Amino acid sequence: MIACFMQVHAQTNIVAMPGEYVEAENYGGKVEFKRFLQQEMHYPEAALAQKIEGIVEVAAVVDKKGKTSKIHVRNSVSKELDAEAIRLYKMLLFKPSTYRGGKVVTYSALKFKFSAKTYKKYCKKRGYEKVDTTLPDSLSVIYSDAQVKRKPKMVFKDSLENISSFIYKNLKYPEGTLRLGITGVVKLFFVVEPSGRITNIRVLKDIGGGATNEAIRLLKLTKWESGKIDGVNVRVSKTFEVNFNLTNNSGMDYVPSSY
Repeated sequence: MIACFMQVHAQTNIVAMPGEYVEAENYGGKVEFKRFLQQEMHYPEAALAQKIEGIVEVAAVVDKKGKTSKIHVRNSVSKELDAEAIRLYKMLLFKPSTYRGGKVVTYSALKFKFSAKTYKKYCKKRGYEKVDTTLPDSLSVIYSDAQVKRKPKMVFKDSLENISSFIYKNLKYPEGTLRLGITGVVKLFFVVEPSGRITNIRVLKDIGGGATNEAIRLLKLTKWESGKIDGVNVRVSKTFEVNFNLTNNSGMDYVPSSY
């Protein structure tokens, strides 16, 4: 099958053979996008009351660094749903498109499905009452740990618990990792939102054997206090590392190599 895409900066069409072109996508792909919507979508009350539903398609130019620009609605449903789709889109981070191994600038789109039935399921699964949509300015900036005065902090139910004990208690050592004797460090990138929830999970280092999926599962179990600048909750990027290391003495050892 032949795929066709556009290099936006050159405004030319390029024909790509299978495997040559990789489309731009949000961090974590479809799985993370679904979790993101379940967690962060706020169905406008007026649209929900009027039972307005549909798919809003938001498109943008994604550059070689994954930065988005010229964000716009390509398929509209209503003013309220369009605005929410744009808000959600701006919270996402993206991996750029590649062509023959090189990064390229492309035009990319995401579809946001608004369904009252699905949204009710989202709300039922959430452990919080509502999504705060009053921080539009802070959504465009993601700070690093070094840039914030109060860094994001993991929250534990037990005051005596720490990250190592949390992992020891919750980790399910993957059968594939054990069977194949795979060892190494899984490294994940993520963003702690002003709400304390985490988004944009991305694998920075994978070791296979199911270890990466297990590290992601563990990260999703964590609870956080957001970072702050001048008393204001902001978005902060973090990394999460789990060291899967089989040893003769312990049988298995799994603690973060750094945190």
